[in-house]
Amino acid sequence: MSLFGKKDQDKDQDLDRIREGKDQERLELREEELRAEKQRVQAGEVRLRKEVVEEEKTLEIPVTHEEVVVEKHSVGGRRPADGQIGDDDEIRIRLMEEEVQVEKTPVVREEVNLKKRQVQDTERVSETVRREEAWVDSTDDARVQMSSGGTWQGSERRHTGGKKYQGVDRRMASR
Repeated sequence: MSLFGKKDQDKDQDLDRIREGKDQERLELREEELRAEKQRVQAGEVRLRKEVVEEEKTLEIPVTHEEVVVEKHSVGGRRPADGQIGDDDEIRIRLMEEEVQVEKTPVVREEVNLKKRQVQDTERVSETVRREEAWVDSTDDARVQMSSGGTWQGSERRHTGGKKYQGVDRRMASR
């Protein structure tokens, strides 16, 4: 069986080949392209709540109170007294003081807001892509020429089963 065996006969039925006439066929070469799409997904959640924290606070409040000062002093010379000895007599002085009363009143100390913002970033994605390349196989002394004239020049890949071909494999660049 030749180098162009059953595998090539099966390709005759392949949709990749397009007949363009009696002596000409065309082979379509395809490649995969990467196309990225984005979708919005939930990445997390932030919850803002209040919590009561207790702490001991001390205030220094100046307060005033009254005290009684007892003063004794001698009277210059003697004078007659009003009333009799033994009469009950008393003096009362009310003493006053300031008493601290503590009252707690809620007041707004500060406000906390939550809001969202959009941040632009770049994410690098990589994926293996495939492409089809054209190979020209020749056997023995089969001559292959380029449509531009000349023999294998540039970026075609050639593989030969013959022993005479000493060159390197070249592939058709798709770009």
